[in-house]
Amino acid sequence: MSTAAPTVWEDFEVPAHSRGGQVTLNLHDHLAAYAPKRPGAYLRISSDRFGLEAGVDRQLEDAEDTRARLRWGAFAKVYRENDTSAFKKRKVIKPDGSIDWIVLRPEFRQLLADLANGVIDGVIFYDLDRLVRQSRDLEDLIDIVEYVKRPVTGATGGRMNLINDSDRHMARMMCVMALKSSEDTSRRVARQHLSAVQNGLAQGCIAYGWIRKGERKGQLVPDEADVAVRIFQDFMSGESAYSIARTFNTEGLKPPAARTWSSTMVAKMPQK
Repeated sequence: MSTAAPTVWEDFEVPAHSRGGQVTLNLHDHLAAYAPKRPGAYLRISSDRFGLEAGVDRQLEDAEDTRARLRWGAFAKVYRENDTSAFKKRKVIKPDGSIDWIVLRPEFRQLLADLANGVIDGVIFYDLDRLVRQSRDLEDLIDIVEYVKRPVTGATGGRMNLINDSDRHMARMMCVMALKSSEDTSRRVARQHLSAVQNGLAQGCIAYGWIRKGERKGQLVPDEADVAVRIFQDFMSGESAYSIARTFNTEGLKPPAARTWSSTMVAKMPQK
């Protein structure tokens, strides 16, 4: 009686000459060739001051091109984390009172859960440095990929696929280098800010309402300052960001960027 083929891989049958033998099979090429019917796309930009989402929109275009080239099904879900760092950790107090320091990325965590539970059956990410900057996050994703055995591939940078063990090891090394790059940048920026403070200069992100470039950097722009104050007052009186943006567009007020005000742009203003 022949040995039944394993059912771990839905559309894979072990060749007859290998069944019951001692042959070690390289299954990665077969697994990487699986064409998901309901893939997900992961997009992320670290900084988007005015909430225009132009960066993640461009990433989605490239992800769509990759999906079409691979002949995958239409994206079942798109996970967008605009203006979200994959590097900065935050202190989190767990329900049991213990403390942890993690990167808060709700859409990334939702992607992991959806991939593990079969909501999506593959992932296209823009580039590895958009996907992860912390090794802990990468290992969480790799654990799930090894369990569900579904492709997770990049749209750029050689299009690595985490279903392949060699690509996983390369991803680990690249993640460590990306983490070092982020830490180096953080150190340089902190030193630059310290120097600016010591010399009495405006430092950091100059908010709307202030001159942002040139010799007069950091000086007040009265018209913009009035708009910023108005936004704060409207929020305090119960106006929504959408309503404020619509009013500003009707009045023809010039926004900080783009052609028109958006609710995201307005919502960020009181935080500046």
